[in-house]
Amino acid sequence: MDPFAIVCDSTHDLPPDITKKLRLTVVPFTINFGTDSSLDDGVMTLEDFAKLLDQYEKGKGYPTTAAPAPSRFAEAFMSNVKQGLSRILTITLSRKLSKTYDAAVEGAEMVEQEHPDSEIEVVDSLSGSMGEGMLVLEAARMRDLGRPLGEAKRLVEEMRGRLRLLAALETTKYLLKSGRVRPFQHMLGSALQIKPIISTRDGAMALYTRVRGRMERAVDRMVDEVQRTYKSGVVSVVEGICPELREMLVGKLCERLGLNREQVLETRIGPALLVHMGRRVVGVIWEQEPQPS
Repeated sequence: MDPFAIVCDSTHDLPPDITKKLRLTVVPFTINFGTDSSLDDGVMTLEDFAKLLDQYEKGKGYPTTAAPAPSRFAEAFMSNVKQGLSRILTITLSRKLSKTYDAAVEGAEMVEQEHPDSEIEVVDSLSGSMGEGMLVLEAARMRDLGRPLGEAKRLVEEMRGRLRLLAALETTKYLLKSGRVRPFQHMLGSALQIKPIISTRDGAMALYTRVRGRMERAVDRMVDEVQRTYKSGVVSVVEGICPELREMLVGKLCERLGLNREQVLETRIGPALLVHMGRRVVGVIWEQEPQPS
């Protein structure tokens, strides 16, 4: 029997085969199309979802996303408790980007009131996409090594401080629609040749830099930062729907860091993040050298 179960939300962006292999319980986001809604549960392909975005953008109003309700987390926790897995480690999207963390905490309290012997720990990833996904991978590694829940939580929280995420966007219009970039909205600019590179800082979205010209220059800038700070281990590359940008980024990372392609975990963002980023986005997540104390 597993020493603890792992629950996360659907913005972790791990590839489906890895999600299944790790035996995760995934709590989906809701995507609202006007009065209609859909769950980010992997049933619809990313390409079909992107076509829907195009249709709604042209006439019916752009969709919005909603964090999972506490009851949905409670259901996920209960499904594990009923299987004899009363100890649960939960990893969520940053609470500065979504109400997901708070919903998970509330859902855990609901279950623990009914089952006081259960133990549910919730960790704020302070990130999203594969920033969350890399922490889920670490949690699964700890679980499979037989480490206790408390130790796994501590190691995951330590790791999140070493993770870096950078993403280059070809356009900022989707981010602007999301309303999540107000603190630095004036810095994005509307010029077509400006390519923003965004990051996460203390769990919030931040502008890392702006690059003028083609996306290749933005990719080079990201690789420069990875090369400067990379520690060791897996590097993850995530894309919207832009395989040529992913290939460019993976190739440059392998060349500059001396990696084999097998050391790069390649994946795509899910619908809940595609709404805010658009098709033409590519990012890299890696573990950096610890900062000097």
